[in-house]
Amino acid sequence: MTRKHLLWAGPLALLVALGTALLALPSFVAAPAHRTAVEAFASRLTGRDVHISGKLSLSYFPQPEITATGITISGPDKEVITAHALSLDLALAPLLQGQLAARTLDLDTPNITFPWPLPGGISAIAPPPWLAALHAHIKNGRINFGAADFTDVNADLFTGAGGSVSVSGNGKLQTHDVSLSLAVGETEADGAAQITLRTALGGASAHFAGALNAQSELAGQLNLALPGHASVSAQISADANGISAEDISASQDKLALHGTAHLAFAPLGLRADLTGQRLDLDQLTKLSPLWPGGLATELHLDAANVSLAGRSFPALRATLKTSPAGSAVSGLTLGLPGGASLSGDLTISPNQDLSGRLSLAAPDLTALASGLGLPAVPGWTSASLQAQLGGTRDAPDLTDITGTLGADHVNGRVVLSAGHAAFRLAFDQLDLASLAAWLAQRPLGGGVSVAGELTAAHAVAGPLKLSNLFIDADMGAQLDIRRATASLYGGIANGSVTLDRDFKVTSAHAVLDLPSAAPLAALLPQDVKLPAELLRPHLSLVLAAAGPPNALSTSAVATLGDFTLTAAPVIDLTKPSASGALSLRHPDAIAALKLLGLGGGCSRMAPLPGYPFQGGSLPCSAGVNDPGLAFPGPGALALRARFSAAPGSAGLNDFVLSAGQLDASGQIMLTQDKSGGKLSGQIDAGTLALPKLPASLQMPGSLPVSGQIALKANQVLYAGTPVFGATAGTLSFAPDQARLTLDDAAIGTGKLSGSATLKLDPKAPPALSAKFLADGIDAGALALPQSFPLTLTSGQLSATASLTASGYSAKTWAATLGGSATITASNGTLSGLSLPDLASALSTTPRPALSKSLSGGTTPFATLSLAATIAQGNCTLTQAQLTAPAGTLAASGTIDLFESTLALKLGATPAVKPPLTLSVRLSGPWGKPGREYDLKDATGWKPGS
Repeated sequence: MTRKHLLWAGPLALLVALGTALLALPSFVAAPAHRTAVEAFASRLTGRDVHISGKLSLSYFPQPEITATGITISGPDKEVITAHALSLDLALAPLLQGQLAARTLDLDTPNITFPWPLPGGISAIAPPPWLAALHAHIKNGRINFGAADFTDVNADLFTGAGGSVSVSGNGKLQTHDVSLSLAVGETEADGAAQITLRTALGGASAHFAGALNAQSELAGQLNLALPGHASVSAQISADANGISAEDISASQDKLALHGTAHLAFAPLGLRADLTGQRLDLDQLTKLSPLWPGGLATELHLDAANVSLAGRSFPALRATLKTSPAGSAVSGLTLGLPGGASLSGDLTISPNQDLSGRLSLAAPDLTALASGLGLPAVPGWTSASLQAQLGGTRDAPDLTDITGTLGADHVNGRVVLSAGHAAFRLAFDQLDLASLAAWLAQRPLGGGVSVAGELTAAHAVAGPLKLSNLFIDADMGAQLDIRRATASLYGGIANGSVTLDRDFKVTSAHAVLDLPSAAPLAALLPQDVKLPAELLRPHLSLVLAAAGPPNALSTSAVATLGDFTLTAAPVIDLTKPSASGALSLRHPDAIAALKLLGLGGGCSRMAPLPGYPFQGGSLPCSAGVNDPGLAFPGPGALALRARFSAAPGSAGLNDFVLSAGQLDASGQIMLTQDKSGGKLSGQIDAGTLALPKLPASLQMPGSLPVSGQIALKANQVLYAGTPVFGATAGTLSFAPDQARLTLDDAAIGTGKLSGSATLKLDPKAPPALSAKFLADGIDAGALALPQSFPLTLTSGQLSATASLTASGYSAKTWAATLGGSATITASNGTLSGLSLPDLASALSTTPRPALSKSLSGGTTPFATLSLAATIAQGNCTLTQAQLTAPAGTLAASGTIDLFESTLALKLGATPAVKPPLTLSVRLSGPWGKPGREYDLKDATGWKPGS
């Protein structure tokens, strides 16, 4: 027998030698003194070194069996078998004839080592001819086949004719359960034999069919079935140096992989070059537990349409190297949606520490975000980023991040872990509105939390421009901005806010302090312009909020110069709606209204939408020192109110306003529906102070609201002058008109009633119409201006008027005024002409100048009756008659209301006999009309009977 016989056949040959000795001399077997002779005999029989350190025994019952313990058999090519015990069952009939016929062999706890390549090729594992038809059992064994170490082996071995062998069993390979079935065919004349191998390991299975020749060269076809319906096939060739795989073809669903691989034995290592498409890297990572941990590997991969973390990527190219010293990926290029790519190099140590560098290039960041199922940040159209990679596999640490997002330069650090990211990023500039809109879309989903610090040298939030921005935030189930500070227009803004998962505020605190509020004018709607003087002073704002989204309690205190505004609403963010207390104060009402652009009866405020009565850009015609212009009179401005706002409605539910001479209370509400806005409310005033109409009125073509407001006042002032006592009326609105209805306005002991309507038309000037009725008016209570040459200083009068006008100013209304008016008065006094003085002068000798009586003095009268028609601002007297105890007075002519001029002829008939009528003509301005007297009839007049 040669040295290349089957190594594990050594124990059998040993037992054959022992069996011969036992048949010849059974007592010889058990004698320790003869053990050396038995070992020498077995060594010559097997051609290997045999050592028996334990016991030898032969038993005949119940069947013949030879047992040996402490067996060690070693061969010349480092093949070694050690066993705790082995036993051989012998056929009884041959044994009685002095022959050995082995039937079964049991190896208990063997340790079997086969080198690779096998010494002598197939002859190293083929059984000798005398060992045909043997059934061997291996129990709890360990088998080393080259570098492969199998433990806990339990197997059955059958030998056949021509050196054929079949083995089946199970064990562990590097802690993984493995089952194996091996069939070795008969040895051919050239020393080769066919080999078939089937094995299963951790859900994977393999089938090999090929041949092993006398030079220990193995060649054949290998097919693998892997978890996840994956399969691999390759042509395998193996020799003393290694194993090569050609024509590798792998598939899994739509996955396709092709290439070559080579496993070298000295040193042990694997190299593979693979190309493929539709690789599912998530599925491939599930196979990593099956990979031998100590196997050095170099993998070159070039794949298209790969998937990772449930997402698809256009391409992947990389070289992966693994060894006991760790893993490295070089030349990484991962194609991303939108033509973007991730590239770099990285290493992973045995302790899972990471190192390397990564780069991201994204020419179309919007397409990249869309391809990854994420919203894009407006303004960040592209990206170019680089970073150093550190940390661990479970917590990658991206340091020294630098690059651009759109036009914004950024640097910083990001640390990733399971479901969490920590960051510190610094920008040269940042658009906060775009970032807030992006965060509102919950881009990271509910399973990821983010925390860190963000800074920006410059930032914009809509029209606001900030500098030195710092934000410390945490975003998980909610967004918690723990601290935010920034420099703003020479001042500072800071605060904190917490938003729930629906991006609604649950708590907030903010402080704003600016040397001037003027820069904040950019925040106002484009059609709202506030006076520069109002916004010029120092601004301070403190705001706080806390509570659930459906009942968020807030408070705010703002000071702007001498203005102080406070508010404490409760806000329901789910509707949304708000209601609460509101107050506004200023120590000087006159100064406050001047700052609002309403001082002096002239408006410098640009028109607000829906508010018709405001001044335009025309110069104010009022005199600066006119005391009547100090609207609304001395005193403070104070507004206290409860307000509410909700979709479709807003207003002051209850307010109290005092401003100089004005004091009022009530409510004003505005509701909105499909038909438009509806205004309702009630104003109750102690004193309703009204400003003088501005020189020019800016009025829209239509009103955005309809509805009405009830008005009540104890007294009404116009430009500081009392005009009405107790007054009740209604101010109503429609899209095409505004209407004031006076139910009752007290003037002294009388009253005024009527209405005035302002019609609006986008294609024509506003049209004014009015009808009034005055009854029982005390003329002395009218406080009429004294600039007209003739006035009523006392008496009871009644009046009617029906008037129309059109235009954008009071002056234009005067020029277009038309209609009719009547006045009747009784028991009063007319100032500007004296019938009693005229009668006395006629009767006096020498006679004084009669013109004096016709240009001054007073005339008590019994009745006065006036009627006039008005057209284009010209008033024509159709009736003018005064009767008095001292005579009568008649008038005719016109009064120009636009030019404030007149052309009147007065006929005075004093109560004298014989009757005499003297006349005077008035022409020119109201204040200083020219007078022409016709006194010729008095020249020869003498008192008579």
